[in-house]
Amino acid sequence: MREKSLLYVTLVLVILNVFAFSMKTSVAQSEAVIYVSPDMNSAAPGESFDIKVNIKHAENVYSWQFCLSWDPTVLEVQDVQEGFFLNQRIYKTIFHAFVDNDAGNLTVVCVLKGEPRSSSARGDGTLATVTFYVKDTGYTALHLYDTMVLDYDILELPHTSEHGIFQYGARIPILRVDLPTVADPLTPGSTLDANITIVDVANLYSWMICLSWDPTVLNATNIQEGPFLSQEGAQTTAFDVTYPEAGTVCVNCTLVDDPIVTAGGNGTLATIIFSVEHYGDTILDLHNTTLLDNNLMEILHLSEDGYFTNVMGDIAVKSIEASIYNVTVGDTVSITVTVENEGNVAENFDVLVWANITRLRTIPVADLASGDQKTLTLDWNTQNIAEGRYVVKAEADILPHETDPEDNTLVMDDVIQATAQREAQFPTTLIIATVAIIVPLAIILFYFTRRKRSPKT
Repeated sequence: MREKSLLYVTLVLVILNVFAFSMKTSVAQSEAVIYVSPDMNSAAPGESFDIKVNIKHAENVYSWQFCLSWDPTVLEVQDVQEGFFLNQRIYKTIFHAFVDNDAGNLTVVCVLKGEPRSSSARGDGTLATVTFYVKDTGYTALHLYDTMVLDYDILELPHTSEHGIFQYGARIPILRVDLPTVADPLTPGSTLDANITIVDVANLYSWMICLSWDPTVLNATNIQEGPFLSQEGAQTTAFDVTYPEAGTVCVNCTLVDDPIVTAGGNGTLATIIFSVEHYGDTILDLHNTTLLDNNLMEILHLSEDGYFTNVMGDIAVKSIEASIYNVTVGDTVSITVTVENEGNVAENFDVLVWANITRLRTIPVADLASGDQKTLTLDWNTQNIAEGRYVVKAEADILPHETDPEDNTLVMDDVIQATAQREAQFPTTLIIATVAIIVPLAIILFYFTRRKRSPKT
């Protein structure tokens, strides 16, 4: 009996590694993608809904095929209509849809009929529209498989596929990366525990997950099995860990006892213990996830990534001053702004300096280290401004991880008062004084001049 259990476990591990089912597909930019749209669907029993099986990034398509499966206790197909991608509204095609509602399977094929090579389709479009009737509450994958895209020479074109989901009145199991809530950012050298948890699962016999992250930020030091599948140690499990590359771990776990007692509900599948290497941020990408029941059937589920950051961004404007505050229009005012990086990593940002609603300058600051200050200066030529009062302020960019946006803006304490230039005027008092001096002098000069010209007696 023990040998039979080990053989069964070995078979399960092979299935987990070969047929890993993930609702998230990594797509190369150049590859065509066949996908279900919308990816999430819902309708009440007795209602109908449509999905489109679309293609994008396609090149030189002369024929295509896809198969679609679903839970026949929940849905059935009512109608299948050809989309316009291949016929492009002008070419002839042969289109066939083969429906098996009892099994929950649909096969659709389409080929251009006697059209030239130049008629091959490219780009994005709809292959077919499928109308479903909702028979009962529940959830099911709208699973694309056996997809094929061929060119004029009947050569297969590379592509990937993305599935859809239907849900109504039932909860889909969710795999999650749960991280602890911490009051302060974790410093390098700290420890971080990431729990891989499952919610709303039933009849779970085996599971597999892969998790990827930025290895410059985190380093996995230990992986421990969680209590969920073993049911707090009541059942024996086979637990295996591999590291396919830096920043990635794959874990699988399978029940080995006979008779099998599957797990259900919510709980922790595994705990991954990380060492924090540096300041930074990273997505904890959950992928290649598989859940199997005791019949080795895949359990539909969703997955949710985690996100870690210990970056504390905080740029503060510490001071702003002007060289003069009472200016005559046309003067040049020197403005000095001091900024400080109060966060824990070096930052790049811009500082905007304003006078009322006019932006005077945008000053870039590059690679300002944590704890450092930088003094910025600009010369404001006031030649074309109107006279009046000017409120000057400096604004630093709000960073993605900004913890204190209030100190990113600072208004100058004093207002700059600008006065228009005046034309030079000769003072009246000076004119009077000048006249008062010149006239007597002129009289005296005239008197003496006449006296010198008078004949002697």
